Amino acid sequence: MKLFNTADPTAKPSILMVVYGEGGVGKTTFASTAPKPIIADCENGSKYFGLRGIKADVALIESWGDMKEFSDIATKDDRFETIVIDPIGELMDKLMRYMIAKNDTKLVQKDGAPTMAGWGWLKKTMRDFLKVLRDSGKNIIIVAHVEEKEDEGRLVKRPMVATKLSEELVNMVDIVGYMTTANDPDTGSVKRVIIVDPESDKQVAKDRTGRLGRYIEPDFSKIVDGVRGDGNYAWIKDVPEPPKEETPAPKSNLSDKQIDWIRREARTASGLEHNDDVDQWVADLIGNPIEQIASKEVKAVVESIQAQKSEPLADPTADDVADVTDDDLAALAAGELPG
Repeated sequence: MKLFNTADPTAKPSILMVVYGEGGVGKTTFASTAPKPIIADCENGSKYFGLRGIKADVALIESWGDMKEFSDIATKDDRFETIVIDPIGELMDKLMRYMIAKNDTKLVQKDGAPTMAGWGWLKKTMRDFLKVLRDSGKNIIIVAHVEEKEDEGRLVKRPMVATKLSEELVNMVDIVGYMTTANDPDTGSVKRVIIVDPESDKQVAKDRTGRLGRYIEPDFSKIVDGVRGDGNYAWIKDVPEPPKEETPAPKSNLSDKQIDWIRREARTASGLEHNDDVDQWVADLIGNPIEQIASKEVKAVVESIQAQKSEPLADPTADDVADVTDDDLAALAAGELPG
């Protein structure tokens, strides 16, 4: 078990990504942009890398048996930071040929097609293999071709993988991007882009990191830096500021009886009722909140509050009213004081 704090700036998460698209769009070239990659080339798509000036460590996978050695090297060798499977569909085909060669009648029918149990074995074996790579702590790029499937009356592009592993693959990774080309309106040139917009109903896409825009540059090293906060690009979203912690109210050193005494006198002097209003009145009077009053200052504070009291005017009694005569009222109206 590994414990870490997500606020630790030294904690740099690995990125797991599926990139899919049409053949020749540049998926393998994109994978070569990863930090210190090792590529499991399952269909010899990297044979022209040298001629194009692309440098990468490549393992040519000719059979499923090659994957055991590849896995050991890729996950344990510190020279590599990113593991690339290219493409996952071709690797699944190699796994199927490996299963058929086992001649297990529970897994393979007489015509060579997988049984229901065989399809289940293929799915589980590939899923377990990918989990080993995922748990290595290294970046993972899974390259896939594209297929279209109908979904609620519309065709949706999605990664091509035999069995229903495609759906699980999407759930296992952090980013799912559809790679395609688009015309640059500024230059008129054609540019490669990766669509990771989860709101799209035209292709399967995903961004668990929450850091990517709808369209991103096909450079995996920049994606890693942007997600980790080590690089800033136009298609990287700003890191939201963490919520500010509320400063707890200072705890009073006074006893409950002392606070009640101050509030009782303040209510009498101010005519206020609610504690919040009374406390604010006291704070305005002495320049400090009640919580900051020292015990030795309580008596002086109470005396200051009592000094704010004013003598109430005496209410007129019935006799007083009766003593006011009509002549007095006439004199008041004339501006004269009654004698």
